[in-house]
Amino acid sequence: MIVQFWRDNMWNSDDIAWTFAIVRVLKNEESSVPAVGRFNAGQKLVFWAMALLVPVLFFTGIVIWEVYFASYTTIEQQRIAVLIHGLSAIAAILIWITHVYAGLWVRGSIRAMTQGSVTPGWAWRHHRKWLQRLAAGTGRVDRRRT
Repeated sequence: MIVQFWRDNMWNSDDIAWTFAIVRVLKNEESSVPAVGRFNAGQKLVFWAMALLVPVLFFTGIVIWEVYFASYTTIEQQRIAVLIHGLSAIAAILIWITHVYAGLWVRGSIRAMTQGSVTPGWAWRHHRKWLQRLAAGTGRVDRRRT
């Protein structure tokens, strides 16, 4: 997924404006929120956090996997890996909980995640710049889902 979505998750000035309007987003007053592209700042934060945390969890997990790798690492390295692994796991769980809550909070998001499509009205309300690019023919469309 990183290879497929990294370009759409690059941070830009729209994300800064959207972040400053987060209170309006939480109140579902999105008509006055700055328009964003395919993903908003919150979605990008989840993407990049998980893109970082999953490899960290994997590699620290290997370091602390005593059955196979204990002879290749010192006790100090294992202790540091356990600490990093635990903190990364807590961060990933908190991000996941927030992601689920946000998906439930924004009506129509569950359909987008489970079916891979949204209505034009939903796209206009939540990702206006992306919809405009698609309508103009300059946005990328995932042909497998259309």
